Amino acid sequence: MKVSFGQVISQVFHPLLVPTMTFCILFLFSPQLIQPLSAMSLPFLFITTFIIPMISISILRVSGSISSLRMDKREERLVPFTFIALFFGMTTYLFIYKVGVNDLVATIFISTTVLILVLTVVTSWFKISIHAAGMSGMCGYLLALCYRVPGSELIYPLLAVVVLAGLVMTARLQVNAHRPAEVLAGFVIGLLICFSALYWFA
Repeated sequence: MKVSFGQVISQVFHPLLVPTMTFCILFLFSPQLIQPLSAMSLPFLFITTFIIPMISISILRVSGSISSLRMDKREERLVPFTFIALFFGMTTYLFIYKVGVNDLVATIFISTTVLILVLTVVTSWFKISIHAAGMSGMCGYLLALCYRVPGSELIYPLLAVVVLAGLVMTARLQVNAHRPAEVLAGFVIGLLICFSALYWFA
């Protein structure tokens, strides 16, 4: 079966990979901002925010609860999104209370969980783009940090992520996964929640 460019982009920049991508960027460009968190925590983050949620989604697919891993139907997204919100909530608890993180990192975890909860609620009546929300959320975090830490090298990954966000949103439209309004709504909600969290509360 022929795989389109839009499908490849949608898989490479899967929303569940955004937390790992975000912290990889911070480790590479501003590791001092997230101390005492170390790069050794990245595999654990990847497992709890990507591997375990994907396993749960796969189980739902095998059981027939959802018809596709892409969850094309809005109605099928509610249960998987609820599971994902629970996994992110548990990850947030573990990192804050067991691993031990600074206020900035804690704010990222909490606001990411809040974003997922908001997206889950919105999905109950509107097929909002999770891909757009994830990429714009990463933009929001980096943009807020550029404001909070003038002169940091985070401006470079921010510019790259902005371009990638545009590419991902275009891909979602190209594969007919969403209407323009759904992509725009995802972008706005992700950007507002994540930018506000780090700019005002961290």
